[in-house]
Amino acid sequence: MNIPKVNISFRKLKADVVSSSEEDGLLTFHYTICPDASAKDSFPERFQLSSSSLPYIRLRMTFPALGIIGTWMADSGFSKNLRADWAPGQQINLSHSAPVVCFFNGNDQNCLTLALSEAARDVLLFPGIHEENGEMLLEAAVLLSEPLSEEYHLSIRLDTRTLPFYESLKEVSNWWDSVSSDAPMKVPAEARIPMYSTWYSYHQDISDEALSREYGPAETLGMKAVIIDDGWQTSDNNRGYGYCGDWENTPDKFPDFAAHVQKIHSHHMKCLLWYSVPFIGRYSRIWNRFSEKLLHYDEELHCGTLDPRYPEVREYLVSVFEKGMKEWNLDGFKLDFIDSFRSYPDTPAYSDTMDYSEIQDAVYALMLEISRRLQKQNPSLLIEFRQNYIGPRMRRFGNIFRVGDCPLSGISNRVGITDLKLISGNTAVHSDMLMWHRDEKPEDVAIQLINNIFATLQISVHLNEQTTEQKKVLAHYLNFSTKYREVLQCGDFRAHAPLALYPLLESCKDQIWISASYKENQIIPSPDPASYRETIFLNGTKTPELTLRFSAPGVFLIRKLDCFGEIVHEETKALTASVHTFQVSQGGALFLYPSEASKSDVAIHS
Repeated sequence: MNIPKVNISFRKLKADVVSSSEEDGLLTFHYTICPDASAKDSFPERFQLSSSSLPYIRLRMTFPALGIIGTWMADSGFSKNLRADWAPGQQINLSHSAPVVCFFNGNDQNCLTLALSEAARDVLLFPGIHEENGEMLLEAAVLLSEPLSEEYHLSIRLDTRTLPFYESLKEVSNWWDSVSSDAPMKVPAEARIPMYSTWYSYHQDISDEALSREYGPAETLGMKAVIIDDGWQTSDNNRGYGYCGDWENTPDKFPDFAAHVQKIHSHHMKCLLWYSVPFIGRYSRIWNRFSEKLLHYDEELHCGTLDPRYPEVREYLVSVFEKGMKEWNLDGFKLDFIDSFRSYPDTPAYSDTMDYSEIQDAVYALMLEISRRLQKQNPSLLIEFRQNYIGPRMRRFGNIFRVGDCPLSGISNRVGITDLKLISGNTAVHSDMLMWHRDEKPEDVAIQLINNIFATLQISVHLNEQTTEQKKVLAHYLNFSTKYREVLQCGDFRAHAPLALYPLLESCKDQIWISASYKENQIIPSPDPASYRETIFLNGTKTPELTLRFSAPGVFLIRKLDCFGEIVHEETKALTASVHTFQVSQGGALFLYPSEASKSDVAIHS
């Protein structure tokens, strides 16, 4: 691809190029930026800034849109189609999304990927087709505050190499790590093993008695952690947030919360507790203390959003988490609604009682202090963040990134998981909680589990109320996800056809290949099974067959499993280098082993 035309301009700033490099279509630029009141770049109306006087760095590039069929962004979800250059852009910051955009072609190849090192302050991205000439116009802006207190550094990475788009994005994740001053949070082993969540199964209607019924079955199924969600701190079960802020267990639900956590520990599971970080309820005891230190008040939710620019707000929040960890012996936290830390129409202006002028700078300081002080108490701490506060800086403060809420939607979970995995490095990616109707067919439960199989599974159903068949399916795929977690979660992950929402996903590691198909009647390219100890194909469709294309002939032990993990067929057969169709049940799996592996050497995977 031709190198794009790039123009960089500044408002109230000046820059020196510290270094630049160009090698085989990969370009990087490193800038040192200082204040300069004389720099007066024309203010683009499309930026729609709250203040047109803000200093900013503006990047504008154009290039021929040759072969490009889609645009990948960290929060694009189902909308990976191309857009016009007049379409609304994306606002990215510490608590929302990540500063990267990738244009891809119909062969899953990168056409151009832009990434910025700025992952905390506001970044605007506007990618789109210019209708008059068929060129792609990509504009970006990094917004800074006044006055700049110190020299500012910015790095820009442009990748025009023809390589799989998912490889380009994974390299961006590695690059973010290389330009960051601190390492991502360590990931304990428990972060990659299925967990039980209370949210969809109970919502706020939780209690010591009700939840205690779930822990035995969860342990039996191999789960290693319980996430107690909203409801532990309030007797009000109406889903609002009017009682958030005091963060004390409500005694009519949990008379002794430390004892309840110990009950979870007795089942050899960790306990993570939900907190709505920014919200303070109108009916909380702490309301009067902070009612004048809010970014925003929401009449419907009966709560305010705390303003982290005040040092006393940050200190209060950190002390709340420290207290909970110490008094209840918690193993981790589900820290929710961090993306609500943002500017609103009613957000007060900066005042001298604040120690930060920029909201995102204050959020960064808050998260840094939470991470530092809690990890000091527990180096194996588990912290979950939800899409879309999943940028490279957030990996420093949390070790679990979960897909945003999408109850019962396997495809939404699959897309969210894949998007997260492509830019999250070694951070554990979790599914949104899985739930289903009590009368759901076991095959459909299995298909939903397969849609989520490349992530840590979070389960949120009443375990004791599952049918015998549902329990068998759940036990099989939880065991599968745990046994193959190194391949599924830490392997060489490959995502295909992003515009079609990833109908085929693959991962390989340690001579094990796992592929999952989510589209009926597609021809699945198979690696040479003779090169792997195990080659596994999961059927995430309603069609009871899988069609594979083999690149080399061979003799293989073929094993077919149904959705319960039971072997329904086994044979040794010679396969030609051609297309072969196998009968594989809905939600089932096909295992291939090299013929030299005797049946006694091949474990039964159920």
